[in-house]
Amino acid sequence: MKRKPCLIENCDTCGLREKVVLCDISGSDLAEFQKIKRTLEYAPHQTVFYEGHLCLGLYLLCSGKVKLTRSSTRGRRQIVRILGPGELIEKHVFGERPFHEVTCETLEPSQVCVIEKERYLAVIHRNPQLAVKLIQLLSNEVGVNMDHLDQFTFKTARERLASLLLELGDRFGKKNDDRVRVGLTLKREEVAEMAGITVETAIRLLGVFRDEGVLTIDGRTITLLNPDRLSRIAER
Repeated sequence: MKRKPCLIENCDTCGLREKVVLCDISGSDLAEFQKIKRTLEYAPHQTVFYEGHLCLGLYLLCSGKVKLTRSSTRGRRQIVRILGPGELIEKHVFGERPFHEVTCETLEPSQVCVIEKERYLAVIHRNPQLAVKLIQLLSNEVGVNMDHLDQFTFKTARERLASLLLELGDRFGKKNDDRVRVGLTLKREEVAEMAGITVETAIRLLGVFRDEGVLTIDGRTITLLNPDRLSRIAER
């Protein structure tokens, strides 16, 4: 499907500007930023880029949701992360091997801001403030990656699944009193992939959490009934 330019092109009216490190700029800095970026609109289940292809720039998600997947040497695909508005999709453009390490696919109508590498570097040379913003953003990404590494290294399957559900609830959930409805519809296989456990283990643990009154499951929709208890499980 052919990509088409997004209708919202003006960063001045973006509600995420103050929340996103890379975009929290104003005046001449903002004007410079708008000159070098392209904003594209994608339909649901459309591929933004493929793993292994040359990375041409920074990719920032303006709206919608995307999933990042990687493939093993045997061809098996696994979900690495799900991202929401304001998150950096791709940052490997400045590495020694500027190739996409993941495949990015939209989960719903999405808008992506693309900033070409060479144009961004040229602006950084003239504007150190933008370089500082980029360093801050990449530092935040390192922190997130370390948190995920800790989960896979030190936590049990039960704790990893609890942590994943809390994260999805915090980032994409809709609160109703003490309950949190996770704003994603995921297959059991996808939940298992993200938690780093087998499908059988994911199904069993979701059933245990349901029986313990921690959550409810309606098709692919999960509602957290007791986030505090789930948090205690995740931190054991």
